[in-house]
Amino acid sequence: MTARCQLVLVWISLSVRAFSASAEQSHWSYLPLQSLSVPTVRDSRWGQTPVDAFVLAALEAKNLAPSGLASGEKLVRRIYFDLVGLPPTPRQVENFVQAFGRNSHAAVESLVDELLASPQYGERWARHWLDVARYADSNGQESDDDRPTAYHYRDFVIRAFNNDLPANTFLRWQLAGDEFEPDNPEAIAATGFIVAGTHIILEVPMEEEKIRTHYNELDDMISTTGSAMLGLTLACARCHDHKYDAIPTRDYYRILCAFNSGDRAEAPLAPLAKAKAQREAERQWKTEFDAVKKQRDDFLKGIRKEHESAAFGTKVEALKISDEEKRVLREERQTDKGKELAKNFSKELKLEDKDYREFVSDEEKAEWEKLDTKLKTTESRKLKALPTALAFADYSSEPRPNWLLGRGDFRVKKEPLELGFLSVLTREKSASDFWSAARAESRRNDSTGQRWALAEWMTDLENGAGPLVARVMVNRVWQHHFGEGLVRTVSDFGVRGEPPTHPELLEWLTSEFVKSGWKVKRLQRLIMTSSVYLQDSGVDPAKAKVDPENRLLWRQNPRRIESEILRDSILAVSGTLNGEMYGPAFKPPIAPEALQARNVTNPYPKDAQDTPATRRRTIYMFHKRVAQYPLMQVFDGPDAQASCGRRENTTVAPQALALLNDKFVRARAEDFARRLLREGGDQIEAQVRLAWRLALGRNPTEKELASSVDFIHAQGKGADDSGTLTLANFCQAIFAFNEFVYVD
Repeated sequence: MTARCQLVLVWISLSVRAFSASAEQSHWSYLPLQSLSVPTVRDSRWGQTPVDAFVLAALEAKNLAPSGLASGEKLVRRIYFDLVGLPPTPRQVENFVQAFGRNSHAAVESLVDELLASPQYGERWARHWLDVARYADSNGQESDDDRPTAYHYRDFVIRAFNNDLPANTFLRWQLAGDEFEPDNPEAIAATGFIVAGTHIILEVPMEEEKIRTHYNELDDMISTTGSAMLGLTLACARCHDHKYDAIPTRDYYRILCAFNSGDRAEAPLAPLAKAKAQREAERQWKTEFDAVKKQRDDFLKGIRKEHESAAFGTKVEALKISDEEKRVLREERQTDKGKELAKNFSKELKLEDKDYREFVSDEEKAEWEKLDTKLKTTESRKLKALPTALAFADYSSEPRPNWLLGRGDFRVKKEPLELGFLSVLTREKSASDFWSAARAESRRNDSTGQRWALAEWMTDLENGAGPLVARVMVNRVWQHHFGEGLVRTVSDFGVRGEPPTHPELLEWLTSEFVKSGWKVKRLQRLIMTSSVYLQDSGVDPAKAKVDPENRLLWRQNPRRIESEILRDSILAVSGTLNGEMYGPAFKPPIAPEALQARNVTNPYPKDAQDTPATRRRTIYMFHKRVAQYPLMQVFDGPDAQASCGRRENTTVAPQALALLNDKFVRARAEDFARRLLREGGDQIEAQVRLAWRLALGRNPTEKELASSVDFIHAQGKGADDSGTLTLANFCQAIFAFNEFVYVD
């Protein structure tokens, strides 16, 4: 019996169980995980891992055969871009190709292991999750305030991938890291996921508008959690029962309880005891400071009252006006003429504390100095603030009242609700059971434990959403190695989403994933050492006629690198990439015309300079929601207004124009030219060969070499003395090659 038949029979048998009695509940993605055997195939020699058997079984069912092994030059470039998002150096290409020639499989395994251990791996793979988490460095909407401490969440994601944090822990921390591990700054920063969406600060007296905005932000938290982790469109149930999936409105508002009892906060990145001690010390200091300040203010209030007339008179006498006008200011200040004069000389007549000193007695001066010294001494004892991160925190240990709203209208409170989860994915353990366990284990007395309960349910394999969450995570990993997920609607595993192209493979991979402790790196190693991943990307017309969209994976899919990786590659090839990791985001220069009509609280700087500090990897670039970096925008970088599980992949004329006219691209082309002059020797042919190896990972063909040399000679008429200008034109052309922008 084939694995596909096994899976079909299992799904049929499970669909009649009590917990999935309805047709909606028996949907494939809602069912528990099943252990499947690896299918038997006719061509047993082709595969390297069990992944290959599942793919080959589907191909053989259609009388198709997989493509051959890609060349070493193609594979080294593919593996580097997939794992670290940077082109391999000529030496790295040479070393791999030599090892590949001796033992192809061993060479692949060795390189995959090496790059999975690289710190640049986290920078590459964090970007995929930050798309899903709708991360940016500003609030968006009208004011688009900057978020100076939001970067801690981004750094958490990078470190999580580098440290191979189990995916279930990775997800749980993002919902309730502050409750699970209140002494761990990484876990605290992880809750930045909840508040990464757009936010508006309303300074208006209209309470109704504030409530409406609050519920819209709660909806963003729920919908992102649903699409990112569950692969379900929970937001559809805000106003009515989900039209397609088994998600009633009641479930939506019961989940909302977990987020409605807290809000975004500047959370201290310190152990719980230290943070509490800091708050108490700050409270005591403020009490003391306020008392000393009040004592000094009361003293000065008396001084001002006693000597105001004299001090004001001195100010009046110093004015260069007539004696009559001075008299009016002194004696008739409340008349129309006096008010007009006072307004005209308001700056000169403004009284400051120093203006009273010449009128006070020696005793009063001594008291004044004593109080000033006391205030300064008290102020100097102010504690240095703990570092903070934009994160999520509950208001208190008591949940806020929560209601089932009629048609999503916060004014129509139909009935009170307590914490709950999706009924279709909740089995023998109720929401109350999860919540009781959370409160019993929690070390915090200032948090409800509701998010802890939600996080536990989310990753529970027996009684919660764990099987679905694991499938969604595995599918996301697969997507970034093949360009498409096994489920192509990567953020919608509901009944309206596409079914998996290889359901038995997805089930087997997910089972292996959770058995390994939810380890993403192990999953990637399994995928990337498979024969299906290592296939060539060439098109076979006969196979394409049977499977034009390559759903059966008879070849590897060529893919365009993302906008961030394009910028990183340009920096790497030009030799100017700054490898500094972590920390606050940098703001690169953006053309003034791209910043027009941006009336925001924190405008993007118009004088930002192109410096080594702005040549870091693009994941560290400041993402201003209303002023996106043009090169990122034109190459389909998401705007972070909502969760993005799969980027658009357009091919439009502005992309070519950007590579031709963008100042960053031009500057790096000049850097690239200087590198070729520095490292390539005096001969143009040698410089061209080095350019090809640096940018494309291979030597040019004789035809490519000849045409490149001809191009450079043709440009020579406008060259400067060093030859940099001529070579820079050639280098900029290389940046626009399809082969530079696409990976086979």
